[in-house]
Amino acid sequence: MRIDQAKELTITRTFKQLFARWWGPEMFTNSACELDVRPGGEIRLDMTAPDGTVYPFKGVYIEVVEPEKLVFTGGSFLDEAGHPQLESRTTVLFDDDDGKTKLTVHTVIVKAVPGLEQPLSGMEEGWMTSLDRLGRVLTQFWGTHPGGEKK
Repeated sequence: MRIDQAKELTITRTFKQLFARWWGPEMFTNSACELDVRPGGEIRLDMTAPDGTVYPFKGVYIEVVEPEKLVFTGGSFLDEAGHPQLESRTTVLFDDDDGKTKLTVHTVIVKAVPGLEQPLSGMEEGWMTSLDRLGRVLTQFWGTHPGGEKK
């Protein structure tokens, strides 16, 4: 390569299983996980509860600003016609915090039909345990604790 030639490098890796391993409340698994992380791209997950009940989750990425921000919609608790009975819009921010990554999740419920009071009341705990799971997966994958310290 000559010095005056443009220097570019693109490397792509897919870590689908990492997302499937941490998304969702504690003790849930994800039997299906499809992510198309780009504006207009779709999210599809089948979260399986410990009792075997499957909760499909579908959404669309609205905004993707690497490495700072993700905004996506999500719908769950589908009716017989496949329409979500609970819809949300979630913004995830990634900020540098003295060499560590600070992750901030902000979710707004945009639709909730009557009868979903219990899932709504557990939303904070669900997100908290999901992020705890993310911390454990990152520890296994990178060999560091969620705070960034070496094992």
